[in-house]
Amino acid sequence: MSNLASELQKLRRICRRAELYEDGGQPLVHLPELRVTHAGDLEVVDGLLCPRHHSGYATRLFLSRPFPDRGQNWTTHNILGALWHAMSWNGVEADLSWDEILGAHLRPLQ
Repeated sequence: MSNLASELQKLRRICRRAELYEDGGQPLVHLPELRVTHAGDLEVVDGLLCPRHHSGYATRLFLSRPFPDRGQNWTTHNILGALWHAMSWNGVEADLSWDEILGAHLRPLQ
């Protein structure tokens, strides 16, 4: 199994419909109906994980909607023809496994 396929399988344990895309030669993982803990409650949003460098960050997590009471400096990005929201959360390195990257990006929402 290739490294990309192995990493995708890890994410499918968290979000069973995770699907791998590519944008500008970089992998992106669409995470439909991602279950997110937000301020102690469970929320369902779509996510887009970029496990490589994007817009000045080592890795990024984009969500279908912002959570302005958590995270800081939310910005919008047009990726793969859709509008996505991302908080300023840096320091999540690309050498982590993709499930670890996702977990690190979700931590500030809790």
